[in-house]
Amino acid sequence: MDGGRVLFDKASTINAVALARIQKGKGKPGDILFSSKGTVGKLARVPLDAPPFVCSPQTTYWRVLDLETLDRDFLYAFMRSRLFSDQYDAVKGETDMADYASLTAQRQFRVPLPPIALQRRIASVIRPLDDKIELNRRMNRTLEELAAALFRSWFLDFDPVVAKAAGRAPFGLAPEVAALFPSAFTDSELGPIPQGWRVGAIGDIADNPRRQITPSEVAPEMPYIGLEHMPRKSICLMEAGTAADVSSGKSRFASGEILFGKLRPYFHKVGIALCDGVCSTDVLVVTPRDELWFGVLLGHLSSEEFIDYTDASSGGTRMPRTSWHDMKLYKIALPPESLAQKLTEHYRRVAAVFAHHHRESRTLAALRDTLLPKLLSGELRVGAGSASREAGS
Repeated sequence: MDGGRVLFDKASTINAVALARIQKGKGKPGDILFSSKGTVGKLARVPLDAPPFVCSPQTTYWRVLDLETLDRDFLYAFMRSRLFSDQYDAVKGETDMADYASLTAQRQFRVPLPPIALQRRIASVIRPLDDKIELNRRMNRTLEELAAALFRSWFLDFDPVVAKAAGRAPFGLAPEVAALFPSAFTDSELGPIPQGWRVGAIGDIADNPRRQITPSEVAPEMPYIGLEHMPRKSICLMEAGTAADVSSGKSRFASGEILFGKLRPYFHKVGIALCDGVCSTDVLVVTPRDELWFGVLLGHLSSEEFIDYTDASSGGTRMPRTSWHDMKLYKIALPPESLAQKLTEHYRRVAAVFAHHHRESRTLAALRDTLLPKLLSGELRVGAGSASREAGS
């Protein structure tokens, strides 16, 4: 699930024999999926043209049985609100293991049922806010996919060098950028690398600052990022909790720094911090030794090759963890500083868009959470496509 959507193309699959054996958890088009274990409260709407699917044990579906009693859009809007999150926050820590909202607990959650016509009018006000938040997420995803493709082309596959070596102009590059790439390769311990580049290690261009902090030193409203807030295979960290929930020592990070999930590194949790805050000790803070190396550093840390390396070198069987000691030894091809600077400029522009969308989405979510209780209570009345105060207009 990502940004309110179910990513069917990225889901694991089972065959028809396994499907026939399963008696519970079979979803249907129109369901609302709710992550109930580990990361509690992640939501996604199942489209009406969805293929057959089964929910994992960490996910439950919420299904409207009577569309004349409960509107799907209204239910989704309510489930995205603080009125709903307060209910699962109250039960998710009741076990000694990972956070969990059991099916029994979920059946006790309260959902308001105003008249269906009012539900639909409320949904018409709230849904555009949710749609814009989801649009921001999709735009972020597109930007990071393009940035990852650029990094792979320039720094892993060396496409511009391949083109110039064959006597062709690199596709899509401005002449001044193309001029930064050589037209030949040289042998190295990593195999052929562009002429003029050198073999180095992550530790040559990056540090792992250790800024430990105790709960008493942290303001309750300080953003907190744990592994549960970090999406898989996404460098955009849009979610965070607050330090009010922190009960043990954590690490400080600054806006623009790179966070790397070291617990079970195969989960591929790497991203750019969009604000100052504190993070779990299972999250490593990584910074470039010089700003010009930021793009090269982020590109490698978020690459499949680096994730495979950290997974293979991690210690522990049940809860494998990588370490900065192993991460910093990872060998890479280092380009001239002028080319590294170009990539950094690109990644910083992408990060600036992420930050803008982060601020905008937080504002929209706050507006949604302010509006919904007022709409439900009647303090604000919904007319034809608008909301107005009961007293006054």
